[in-house]
Amino acid sequence: MMRSLSWCRVPLWAAPLLCALTSAHAGTVTVEFLHPETYTDIHVEGDAKVQILQPLARSLEQLGPRLPDGQTLAIQITDIDLAGDWRPAYSRAFDIREMTPATWPRIKLRYQLKDPAGQDMRSGEAELKDMAYQGGMGTLVDSTPLRYEKKMLRDWVTQSFVHPQP
Repeated sequence: MMRSLSWCRVPLWAAPLLCALTSAHAGTVTVEFLHPETYTDIHVEGDAKVQILQPLARSLEQLGPRLPDGQTLAIQITDIDLAGDWRPAYSRAFDIREMTPATWPRIKLRYQLKDPAGQDMRSGEAELKDMAYQGGMGTLVDSTPLRYEKKMLRDWVTQSFVHPQP
């Protein structure tokens, strides 16, 4: 005896399949940090990988679905200079980062964009900097760590790969 699927059950089994098919075609971003021990500004107590590198990588990787279907953007970060400067306090546990208009964030990187077949579409180097990082309402109300660097990277990916100008 053969049972037929009822229409009310179709969405239950179709939803995971649809999600898998959709994510298989979404773009992806991969991030590699080249020689982070030589970066201009990775002077934090504790684990710089956890405090700085991993959050920046996650922020970039989350932009993958915004790329055209099947494209892969590989980013190699070669230098980071975070917004602001470290100012030592009486105890290293209380060091602070002082933000001034002259201490904007800078990130140097190499990138390679590939089409779904793995063919090179674009590659090059970029030196990102946001000299107006303290401007704008969004940054005034945002207090998340690395907000200036994440915004600068998001803007670069969006302007260069998601909505490129001719």
